[in-house]
Amino acid sequence: MAKNRLFRGILLTLAFMLCMTGVIGEIRRASAEETSEIVSSYPYTTVTKVKVNLREARSVKSGLVKRIPAEAEITVYEKNGNWARVEYNGSKGWVRTEYIVLKTVKKVTVTPTPTPAPTPAPEKDAGGYVVLKKGSKGAEVQALQEALIELGFLTGKADGNFGDATEKAVIAFQQRNKYPDTGLMDANIQAFLYSGSPLNAKGTATKINTVSPAAGATMRLNNTGEPVGQLQTMLQNLGYYTGTITKRYDMATRAAVTAFQKKNGLKADGVAGAETRSLLESGAGLPSDATPAPTATPTPKPTKEPVYTTPKSTVKNGSNGADARSVQTRLKDLGYYQGKVDGKFGRASVNALKNFQTNNGLKADGVAGKSTYAKLFSAQAVAYNSPETESPAPVEDTTETDSSSESSFWTTLRSGDSGTDVKQLQENLIQLGYMSGKPDGKYGDTTTAAVKAFQKANNLKDDGTAGPETLKAIYSGTAKAASGSTDSSAAKTTTTLKRGSTGADVKNLQSKLIEMGYLTGKADGIFGSKTTAAVKAFQKANQLKADGVAGAKTLQQLEKGGTAASSTAKPTATATPAPTAVPGGTEALAGRPSASRVIYANWYTTVKDVCKKYPYATVYDYSTGISWQVHIFSVGAHADCEPVSASDTAKMIRAFGGETTWTPKPVWVIFADGSVYMGSTHDTPHGTSHISNNFDGHTCIHFPRTQAQVEAIGPYATSHQETIDQGWAATRRSGS
Repeated sequence: MAKNRLFRGILLTLAFMLCMTGVIGEIRRASAEETSEIVSSYPYTTVTKVKVNLREARSVKSGLVKRIPAEAEITVYEKNGNWARVEYNGSKGWVRTEYIVLKTVKKVTVTPTPTPAPTPAPEKDAGGYVVLKKGSKGAEVQALQEALIELGFLTGKADGNFGDATEKAVIAFQQRNKYPDTGLMDANIQAFLYSGSPLNAKGTATKINTVSPAAGATMRLNNTGEPVGQLQTMLQNLGYYTGTITKRYDMATRAAVTAFQKKNGLKADGVAGAETRSLLESGAGLPSDATPAPTATPTPKPTKEPVYTTPKSTVKNGSNGADARSVQTRLKDLGYYQGKVDGKFGRASVNALKNFQTNNGLKADGVAGKSTYAKLFSAQAVAYNSPETESPAPVEDTTETDSSSESSFWTTLRSGDSGTDVKQLQENLIQLGYMSGKPDGKYGDTTTAAVKAFQKANNLKDDGTAGPETLKAIYSGTAKAASGSTDSSAAKTTTTLKRGSTGADVKNLQSKLIEMGYLTGKADGIFGSKTTAAVKAFQKANQLKADGVAGAKTLQQLEKGGTAASSTAKPTATATPAPTAVPGGTEALAGRPSASRVIYANWYTTVKDVCKKYPYATVYDYSTGISWQVHIFSVGAHADCEPVSASDTAKMIRAFGGETTWTPKPVWVIFADGSVYMGSTHDTPHGTSHISNNFDGHTCIHFPRTQAQVEAIGPYATSHQETIDQGWAATRRSGS
């Protein structure tokens, strides 16, 4: 009996333990489900739990794309059963979901609430934008609708009423641009819509012409909307503008703004920025000489957009007649063609048409067919010389039938010249990587040197004078970017470098060896014993003759990338002193972030999405302890941003020693979710601005990119990457 009781006791104990194990398992599973991170939409970034195979399709029998290591960062685009479609280091495919850290995708939904009467004042968000949602009304909604129509998300007329159709269009815009599809338009999304390069309904990045409704927004050529009409009216009352009120910032409006600026001692750039608009709106601006005194006149009624007659036949080189004349006339109205409208479609007309096609996202073949007519004879046609476009000079030659006259289409520019043509030349040289800094419209020694470098790289006579052949090459769209000049990040593969060599090619060689982990320190352009040893190590790792001489094979292997040193994962350049915070002071960030929290992550695969999700961030200069707030409004090859207030502008400039400079500074960028990323920035204002903050333009924040990515962008991107890597080395030393 005693044995039976003992046996029953053991069985009961085992049963209880098994029951508790099941309960604990359920609790653990429930806990795991409850703690799963929630995101608003795909794609999102996560990591692998273990090593996992990336497959071509949702089957273990499908082709193997590559093997992903454990704890690797991946981007998840969708989940289908037990598989997830992901991207890792540029490769896409499918992985089993049990091997990755999944997140719960839960779209944010907004339950509309009835609007009480009287309607409360609209909520003002940062940057002067009004938060718009279903039921909103007014000029801000009308501007939003015009922008959505321009981008192809909305059809019909902009009536200023945020109804079902507008909400549907907003959601479509948000989905296309990878924002949470809430149907709400807050300040962040509006700033991106008006000042960034949003994707249109077809998925093409586009800078819209609809002017931002935010107070004091800058207006320039090709902008449209009610604010433009108000600007035209004010200029008309002062005698500067004599045309009709079209609500379109055309060449006549630009000329009127320029004349007003000259008369009132402002910078005469034809752009209606904050200072110009403020003076106009104050009523204190001086009237035109043609107007003895500013007298009030009735506001003319806005005129309808002009109606154009589209040609019936295709117009191309050699075409004659009425259709050719119509195309010439329209190109001349838009500023692309300045020759004689004679119905003879020759070389100059073809070039003008190609320039129009380039600026309007069309195939630049110089043939006016159905697709070109649809844009050319529409109210949405982009005119020549918009600050947001980079076009060749408008064609002025009238002798079109003689192909030998092509050189007369271009105005030769040389040392000592100045003006808009020089500025446009400089902008293109900067974009191609032959110049750095800001274009000033003055053809000096720097511009001459840049032109020479461009000519040499593009097999032209390198005399430093921008003649017809040089200008044609620069504006061709196929111009060779800087790669062999002193700014190049790649050494010429035909050069043999060895101990005792010096110069830019040696410096480029050293930079690559540093990047790949074979060399430490700074690239100084002197091929010494350390560089020799690094070359030997690279050669040995890449099955080359290990003689320490960088010949053609070694340089070619470096260009391809080759095998990196196994002892390093990231550059270990040294330059920036160990981070130290300034104790106290109003600029010091409360609770200075730990260096150990800083993340070194690629811009394209990680940080870009973080910026979209959290467009308001804190920039922290760890070398001074000064921090400032920014609003990120556009993301392309880097983050375009503005200081949120005048106080933030002052702090930023103080961090740069009280002056503005293009020289990159390594910084930590802290986002709203608490994540901290390594980056670099400058404090020179340029381009778009729409916040009243004592900063006439915006600045840029760069984040880590691969060597190939920065080389594709140009030397300035390379300088930012070098700064980031130096800052990362200092950050790791500080956090260790």
